[in-house]
Amino acid sequence: MGYEALPRVMLANLPTPLEEAKNLRKVIGGPRLFIKRDDLNGLGLGGNKLRKLEFLMGEALGQGADTVVTSGAMQTNHGRLTAAAAARLGLDCILVMTEKDCGYYEGNRILQELFGARQVFAQVDYGVPPENLDKEKLRAGDVKIAEVIRELKAAGKKPYLIPRGGRSLQGTAAYCAAMAELKEQLDRLGVEPDHILVPVATGSTLTGVMLGAGVCGLKALIHGVALSRSPEEGKQMVAEEFNKDAAAMGYSCRIRPEEVIIYGDYIGEGYGIMTKAGQKAIRLLAETEGILLDPVYTSKAMSAYLDFVSKGFFKENETVVFFHTGGLPLLFLREVSAWLGEMAGMKEKREND
Repeated sequence: MGYEALPRVMLANLPTPLEEAKNLRKVIGGPRLFIKRDDLNGLGLGGNKLRKLEFLMGEALGQGADTVVTSGAMQTNHGRLTAAAAARLGLDCILVMTEKDCGYYEGNRILQELFGARQVFAQVDYGVPPENLDKEKLRAGDVKIAEVIRELKAAGKKPYLIPRGGRSLQGTAAYCAAMAELKEQLDRLGVEPDHILVPVATGSTLTGVMLGAGVCGLKALIHGVALSRSPEEGKQMVAEEFNKDAAAMGYSCRIRPEEVIIYGDYIGEGYGIMTKAGQKAIRLLAETEGILLDPVYTSKAMSAYLDFVSKGFFKENETVVFFHTGGLPLLFLREVSAWLGEMAGMKEKREND
């Protein structure tokens, strides 16, 4: 069958640019670095989830859905882009938030409201042990999703459930297509990459990148940077999804968890919490290339790249492709404002001393 056979609706501005970070290389040395700008794919301020939604919304429309339902944290990029895609296609959108209502609007939550999504909140038990809280949020989200779906069907609606983060056959297919797009760009430039670096949360993007690389014949070593779960859990998830989706699309390739490369050294204190190295990456890319990274995903993945260069893991005669997966509304959160305000205050103090 192949990924091309799946239903699809065009939502993104494709192909996304492939830009060489020459100024950054002058500052830090290391290999040639090309940044695949999936943050610039258009609708809803863009991001990797938009590629996945082309396939997911294609299936939803094919099934006659009039409402899409999905879930995530308060600042979910996936929720923001689902809301934007639903608005474009004339569908209703319900977002199940797996956190309590913070009472204010910033970042993605502003955009979700503007796109007309209805945001409902799961009943999370915050009394569970801290190590169990993430699982409790997922459990509460599943309970609320089931309730929402029942209510919609009782009202005569036709809901379509989109998995968290777009992790699905369609999500994998989307990044198979992205890799074919990347291969064409690289071929035109006469470039053969040695490494590809991918931020990893649900693992759906990494799954598609790995499968797509095999399908289109890209030989680069693919590296994932863990942002929300342990590398061990991520490797297992990616291998399972890869093998299931490859079989469903008619591809013969299979992988084992130990063949998946994911680094867990760059998460910091946890998912969604900025790191000093990530902050450094944000400033460095902005000041050298005019490229914005987000505080949750791409800044931590780029901090891994900077670390690899400093340690000589990536060689000067090599070429690396970095997938910029978007998330730019997360720059407009209170935490980022507080960090920049603190940095400005420290700079002013140094200048006055």
